[in-house]
Amino acid sequence: MRAALAFLAALLLGGLAIALIGQSPTEAYKALWEGSLGTPDAWARTLGQATPLLLTGTAVAVGLSVGLFNIGAEGQMAVGALAGAVVGALVPGVLSVPLGLLCGALGGACWAWLPVWLKLRRGAHEVITAILLNYIARNLTRWLATVPLKDTSGQAPQTAEVSAALPRLLTGHDVHVGLLLGLLAVGSVAWALARTSWGYETRLVGQNAYAAKAAGVDVERVTLRAFLLSGALAGLAGAVVVLGVVPFRRFPADFYGIGYGFDGLAVALLAGSIPWAVLPAALLFGALGAGADQMSFATETPKQLAQVVQALLILGLSARFVWKKQKAPRT
Repeated sequence: MRAALAFLAALLLGGLAIALIGQSPTEAYKALWEGSLGTPDAWARTLGQATPLLLTGTAVAVGLSVGLFNIGAEGQMAVGALAGAVVGALVPGVLSVPLGLLCGALGGACWAWLPVWLKLRRGAHEVITAILLNYIARNLTRWLATVPLKDTSGQAPQTAEVSAALPRLLTGHDVHVGLLLGLLAVGSVAWALARTSWGYETRLVGQNAYAAKAAGVDVERVTLRAFLLSGALAGLAGAVVVLGVVPFRRFPADFYGIGYGFDGLAVALLAGSIPWAVLPAALLFGALGAGADQMSFATETPKQLAQVVQALLILGLSARFVWKKQKAPRT
């Protein structure tokens, strides 16, 4: 109910912004609908946009479940994408896809290791260290794709094309097996957190680490595993993107700027850190992303206004947490 009210408020405020620039909110939202959900082709575009968000949103939700905010998903995704692209280009035949996905997940997990290790051993805040590692990931992957791993057969700074790609699910559309991997990740994490001892310990640590430790839970081990899983899912998202269909199938030097990792933060917040709720949240953000171009083309409304609606939605949902904190009794 709160999510629906926040979404309605975001649409109203977004409509006001559209009106202020001299466009019709009704026509703009009609074009947004037609470009995202109005036709089968629009649905395909939405599913394509939502595919990496399912993985990055689940990645952030796993971190939140153990009480950590994995703001480094964008950097982990870039490292995973580069690892997946390099392995996908070097390994011939059908093995390039599963090995590329595996190496992408391992790359993301390795990049997530340092911030959680610093958190556990030195008390460094994971948000600060992960942000710093995002910058390192951006520049490191850009340099690698530009100099040592650059495809010498072309002029653009990017790696060689992968040997094979993820199979399409819909002919003529950029919807591939990565969508199934995203759905599997959402379902598996939601089930594991609710039904397994690992999930119980993870949720217990996230709710109260001191109580968990008093109950005999190895807090450091549980935290480490959860954060590494978060990084692995973010890295897998990067590999899914580069091993998918157009426009990638290789790692470009400017890959870091695609923003799926940061959008995953918004998806997880919209889902309230509940793994199963990542599915509708990712579909919503995928629809906004898919319909933005149609809205801009049909009404001359800047497509960045779809991002404004996303931001207003997150602010609306986050307001209740601030309100609860202000109303909570002080000790």
